[in-house]
Amino acid sequence: MQKRKALLVGSLPFDNEKECMSRALDMLGSKLLCVPDGEIGEKTPAFPKGDRIAWVVYALEKITQDEKSWKIVKQPTRGADGMAIDYDHFQKLTPLRTPSEMPAHVHLGYDKYFEKSYPVFQGLLQEKELPKMKFQVGFPTGFAMGFAFASQIQWLRYTYAFNTVFAREINAIKAQAGDNVIIQLEVPAELYAAHMLPALLTGLALKPILDLLSKIDPGAEIGIHLCLGDFHNEALIHPKTLDRIVRFSNLLVETWPPQHKLAYMHYPFAEAQMPPSEKAAHYKPLKDIQLPGDTRFVAGFVHEAYDLDRNRVIRDNIENGRGSIVDIACSCGLGRRTPAIASRLMQFMAALSE
Repeated sequence: MQKRKALLVGSLPFDNEKECMSRALDMLGSKLLCVPDGEIGEKTPAFPKGDRIAWVVYALEKITQDEKSWKIVKQPTRGADGMAIDYDHFQKLTPLRTPSEMPAHVHLGYDKYFEKSYPVFQGLLQEKELPKMKFQVGFPTGFAMGFAFASQIQWLRYTYAFNTVFAREINAIKAQAGDNVIIQLEVPAELYAAHMLPALLTGLALKPILDLLSKIDPGAEIGIHLCLGDFHNEALIHPKTLDRIVRFSNLLVETWPPQHKLAYMHYPFAEAQMPPSEKAAHYKPLKDIQLPGDTRFVAGFVHEAYDLDRNRVIRDNIENGRGSIVDIACSCGLGRRTPAIASRLMQFMAALSE
C-alpha cells in the first residue's frame, strides 16, 4: 500500500525562507512530497509580511513598477499588509507594449528567488540528515495576470505573452536544478473560469495551462494545485458539488502533454475560511477522477476550524469516496495564517499522514 505523504502548497507565515523550510522539515520531515521555500520575499514598510505571500500579487506588483510598459489607470486599495484589500480592489493597468513585445520587457524574478533559496534548501537537507527531497516552486499561469488588467480583452490578449515569461523563468530553474525540482502550477483563475462557463466549454479554461506547458522544456515534473481562491482567506468559488472540478481535472489529464510528468493533482476541499464538508456523500464524485498510475492524489482539507479528530473523519470520508488512501494537505498556502495556526495545521498534517 502506498504511504500517505504531505504537501505544503506554497506560502508559510514565518520570518524568512530559511525558517520556513527549516520548520517544514522539522515538523513533517520525510513525509513531505517536496519542499517550498515559504514564499516570503522582500519585507519592506510597504509589504511588512513580505511581497510573495499572496500568490500572483507578487507578479502584479513587479509589472506595476515598470512605468515604460504599463500605465496605472486605477490605484489599488491596500490593507495593512500592502496587498489589495480584496479581489475587487487590485490595481488596474493598461499595457504600453504589444503582446509580442512585452515578454522582452518583463522579468518577474521567480528564478532569482529560486537561486537564493535552493542552496539554503540543500544545506538544510544535509544538516537534518533527511533523504533526498525535491524542491518545489509555485507558478501561476499568464491567465492569472488578468486581475490587473483594466480591459478583459487585453487580459485575454496578453495571457500567452505572460506564459512566455513564466516558461522562461521555469526553464531557467530547471536548467539549474534538473530533476530535483517540481514546478507547481496554481490555477484558481482557470478553475473559476471553468465554473462560470457551460460544462461543454470547460476545455476553454484549460487553454492557458496547456499553452504554458507547451513552452516549458521537455522533461519537467509538474504538480497541479487546483485552487478555489484564498486571498485574505476568502474563496473565489463556492461549488455546491465536486462534479465540475472533477470534470476539469479529468479533461486536463486527458489533454496532458506527454513530454511532462504529472507528479500530483491537488484538490481543494475547504473554501478558504469555510471548512470542508463533513458529509461522506459529498466526496462520492472522487471515484470518477482519472489520473495516470504514477500521479499522486493530494487532498486539501486540513483546516483550523476543526480539531484533529474531525479532520481525521474528513480524511476517511475522502479516502472512502476516492477508494484509496490519499496524500494530505491544506486547501491553499498558509502564508495568510498566523504562525501559530500554520504550525498547528502542520502538526495535524503530520498526524493525518500516519
